[in-house]
Parts: sequence; structure tokens; C-alpha cells
Amino acid sequence: MNSRIINEKYRNGELTPPQMLDNIYKDIEKNDLNDFITLTKNIAYEEAERSLKRIKNNKTISPIDGIPISIKDNFAVKNTRMTCASHILEDFISPYNATVVKKIREAGGIIVGKTNMDEFAMGSSTENSCFGSSINPVNKDIVPGGSSGGSAVSVKAGHAAISLGSDTGGSVRQPAAFCSVFGFKPTYGVVSRYGLTAFSSSLDTVGIIGSNIEDVTNMFNTIKGIDEYDSTLRNIEEIDKNRKVIIGFVNNIDGLDEAILNVYREKRRIIEKSGIKTRDINIEHLPESIAVYQIISMCESSSNLARYDGIKYGLQIKEAETMKDIYSKVRGIGFGKEVKRRIMTGTYFLSYKNAMYYEISKKMRKQIYENMKKVFKEVDYILMPSTLNLPFKRGERMNDPLKMHLSDSLTAFCNLADLPAINIPAGIYNELPVGIQLIGNSFDDINLLKEAENIEKIWSQE
Repeated sequence: MNSRIINEKYRNGELTPPQMLDNIYKDIEKNDLNDFITLTKNIAYEEAERSLKRIKNNKTISPIDGIPISIKDNFAVKNTRMTCASHILEDFISPYNATVVKKIREAGGIIVGKTNMDEFAMGSSTENSCFGSSINPVNKDIVPGGSSGGSAVSVKAGHAAISLGSDTGGSVRQPAAFCSVFGFKPTYGVVSRYGLTAFSSSLDTVGIIGSNIEDVTNMFNTIKGIDEYDSTLRNIEEIDKNRKVIIGFVNNIDGLDEAILNVYREKRRIIEKSGIKTRDINIEHLPESIAVYQIISMCESSSNLARYDGIKYGLQIKEAETMKDIYSKVRGIGFGKEVKRRIMTGTYFLSYKNAMYYEISKKMRKQIYENMKKVFKEVDYILMPSTLNLPFKRGERMNDPLKMHLSDSLTAFCNLADLPAINIPAGIYNELPVGIQLIGNSFDDINLLKEAENIEKIWSQE
């Protein structure tokens, strides 16, 4: 689904926003890919009618006016259920809009529904959802990736032109790679996180998934910028490089599938053939970055999820005699296995005897950040695979948490180093999608999107 094509049909009178919604909801019901947890039909049709009036009067207000958009179910949408795919929030109704949701609605975007995800964004396959896994429309035998799997599926299936997800260690780029769509993680501090349910506060970023870069860019321009509710934000402008672009290709990637390695080499050949200059680089501490990410994210999630205690909101259990009983029963019933595992692991690393691991991880994170600054003095962008492995089968890693966590091996360092990155679909091989990510320097998001569009054109013309 392409926004430009939708807009052309609106202008030509071939389609109206309400008709577009009718088609989408019929297809969602017919194909049952489980990409949505909640469909926001009342909101969507109201927005569609307002958009239709603007279209008739030739007064559209933005490139996303009248465009169908899906929202991951860890973003707040006022008067709408927000579950985070967890029993503990199964019936929670949000009293306010996330800043990004507010901006989308002000720009005329039509919110189709809230998408499926791994519980509290903890997972790499969308199999940790209490509502069941989403189905990958590219190949129904493989997982759609995670934790923003429902968002990626909704775009690939044509149930939304653009989707918002969250990326803490790769949760937008990895499902985008598995579903063969574009997935963009901006620099931390460029898009407001107000109204995004916290997983790991120093790593969480709002991500964008689309079928083409133009749609991703239009959404980015809609939601970026200063917000009074998020003090980490800053405005960004296009950075003038004043020289020919150099793209770095990473040499020190261990454990890469041979199929992905062959694709990576072929894409480099095409880029060099086009005249773009390339350079071999090494990323220091790349193998260690996944461990650093896991320790920091689990410690922060342990702290963030302490608020779900059965007292203030969410699941409540009255059959308990003491406060300790309430906490134990609510959290025991409300949280799934993966969330419990991460809470327990994070609490362990924050305990007095083991706090050194958290401190070491923070020092390593700073080192990774400094190392990447050195790399970007040599190159303008980095091109590397989005995942070590081809998409895996449903159920294959559910009983192997360590292997599941390794799904973020090539993406997590970008979150640790505050780097923007975008997954670019690199083709489908033996019915399995491959994704390559383009990574830019901090706050160079605008140029990164332009270069990604250039690279995608070069690949498509070969």
C-alpha cells in the first residue's frame, strides 16, 4: 500500500477514505493475520469523513491526510484500549493521546487500529503476545519478527500504509527485515516518547514502518520535533556533508548466515558499480554489544515494570489478604514468561552483590558510543545486514531464550550509540526475506533517509 497511489485515487475520485477503510477492515477479517489487537473503527471512520471533506474542497493538510496508519499497542490512544499485549493491561483504557498520535491526527492521518506485539515489547517474534502470534504474509511458516511484528505485518498485508512501532534494540528493523518492508529507527531524542509505554527508557525510540521510503519520510516529518512533555528532545536539520559519500562495510560480523553474507556482498558490488565509494570498517565491541544491551535493558525494564502492582491500574485481584499477596498474584497471573524472566534477571543485576555488571555495562555503552564517533569520521554511512540469520520458523526459538535474544545482535548497538538506522528490503531468497540496514551518525536522520532512498533505487535498477 503506497500513500502516493492512495492520494492519486482520492484526487481522481476512484476511492474515498471511508471506502478505503471498508476494504481494509474486510481484508483484515478475511485473512486473519492477527496483526491487530484492537481495531479503532469509530475513530477511523470519523477521521475518514473529515479527510473526505478536505479532499473534496482541495484543502488537504499534509501528505498523510487520509492515509491509513496502524499504531503499536504500547502507544496511548485516548479512550482506546492499550494492552501492551499483556494480561496485566488487557482491559486498560488510555485517558490521553501519545504525542505522536496527537500529531498524526492533527495531520489528518487515519488510525486503523492498535497492532499486535511481544508483551511489553520484550521479544523478537511476536510470539510472546497474550493474544497469540501474528502471521507473516510473506511466508506463513516463519515468524514476522518482533517486537513490532504486528506493525510490520499490517504494512506488508496492506492493512496500513504506515505503522508506528517502538525500537529498543532492533524491534522495528528486525520485523521489517523479516516482512520485507522498510523500518526506520530515528536518533534517540528526535521523536517524542511521551505516551509510549516504557520498556528501557534510555534505549526506547519511536520507529516507523512503511512499504516505501517516501511514506517513512513523510511520517518522520510529521512526528519529529520538540515536545513539552519530553525533555530529551531537540530539533534537527539537514547536515551538509560537502563531500562525496563514503559507505562503510563491516568486516567483523561473526556467525552470519551464508545466504545473508552472499546478499551483502552482492549489494556492495552493485553500490560500487554505481560509483559510490566504499570502505572496509570494523565495529569495536560489536560482539559484546548484545550483552551490554541485554543487561541495561533488563535492569531498566525491571524498574519500569514495578509500577504494575494491581493497585493503581490494570489487572486487580481482590482475593488477597496482604499487599504482598496482591503484588504476587497480580504480577504472577498478569505477566508472561518472557516478561517475568527479564524482570527477574534485571532485579538480579541490580542487586547489591551483582550491581557491578550494570556499572560495567554502562561503561561499555559509553565506549561503544565513542567508538562509533570515530567510525563516522571515516565514513558517512554504514551498511550491514539487519539480522544474523534468515527468518526462523514459528515456535523454533520459544524454548531457547538465549537464541531468541541473539536476534538483536546486529541492531542493538545502534540504540546503545544513539544512531539512526533503517532496514532496506534486500530481496527474498528461497521464500525468506533478507534485510540490509543503513546506519547514520547521530542526528543525521534526514540525510540518512535520502541516502537510503538512493541506495534502494540503485538496487532496484540492477
